[in-house]
Amino acid sequence: MPDHDVRLKVDGTLYGGWTSITINRSMEQVAGSFELAVSERWAGQDVVRPIRPGMTCSVLVDGAPVITGHVDDVSVDYDARSHTVTVSGRDATGDLVDCSAPSIQFSGRTLPGVARELCAPYGIGVKIEAPCAAAFQRLKNNEGDSVYETLEAAARVRAVLLLSDGLGNLVLSRVSSSRVSTPLVLGTNILSCGARFSGRDRYSVYTVKGQSSGSDDWFGESAAQPAGQARDKGVGRHRPLTVLAEEQIDPAAAAERAQWERNVRYGRGRTMTVTVRGWSHAGGLWAPNRLVTLRDAFIGVDQTLLISGVSLILSGQGELAELTVCPPEAFALLALPEPDEDEGLM
Repeated sequence: MPDHDVRLKVDGTLYGGWTSITINRSMEQVAGSFELAVSERWAGQDVVRPIRPGMTCSVLVDGAPVITGHVDDVSVDYDARSHTVTVSGRDATGDLVDCSAPSIQFSGRTLPGVARELCAPYGIGVKIEAPCAAAFQRLKNNEGDSVYETLEAAARVRAVLLLSDGLGNLVLSRVSSSRVSTPLVLGTNILSCGARFSGRDRYSVYTVKGQSSGSDDWFGESAAQPAGQARDKGVGRHRPLTVLAEEQIDPAAAAERAQWERNVRYGRGRTMTVTVRGWSHAGGLWAPNRLVTLRDAFIGVDQTLLISGVSLILSGQGELAELTVCPPEAFALLALPEPDEDEGLM
């Protein structure tokens, strides 16, 4: 028997008995997703479960919602002896990815305010977990952008992430400092691990150059091309990269941008997928945007990493959790300047 009770609530009716389950949540996707299947003998039944695409639904694990949104697809397969019903869907925030945004001006308005306006027609609430209340000066979206594209571009300017809370809300957040007390340890709870270490996008030294308006005390070449540098000691050979800032920038901001380039490229170059038995750790269900310690001598990792994605799986092997982890630097954020008025959001 599974350790956890999973029910699909569709228009107020609960459906259980699922024999195959996949629940995906990720910091890379603004909407969590699920796929549930049940295989049964006909037992004299001639009507499949009355679940249809577009219905409002929630996936409940032990009574607590982990996905709240809509049914996307229903598949039915049968033969003379059995039938299988497979239901898949996403968080309500999936509509923000699919649907076009109206043309909108951000001038004098805040990211939370615009997010609430754009999400309201979809019945999606907005939660604020990171400071982002500063008003925009001249921001606007591009014709044809989706709601998500519009908000994600504005969120990059304010250095926040767009996430889903599994309750049908959009969350404006950053990398969490919340830590899982259960470590991932080779020989203890790790069943398997796949690791990718890449130096393809890492460089030995990063130089950021940009334009500055200068001042009475600062002029000439320094004002024309202020620069900042950061070195990556993990890159042994000569691999320089020069980044041209799109905006006016001073040496301190150039150095910060160079450090950000180094840190993000380091983080994105180290990704591990760890499979463990069961869906829970000592403090509850495995969930993204949590810090966890990974100790794996085989791949040479002993450090605190960020859980960027979680798949909760029920199959013939029982309940498994696949955790995608990476250095927190992979999701480091740096506030960007607003684009010129005629450029729109990029």
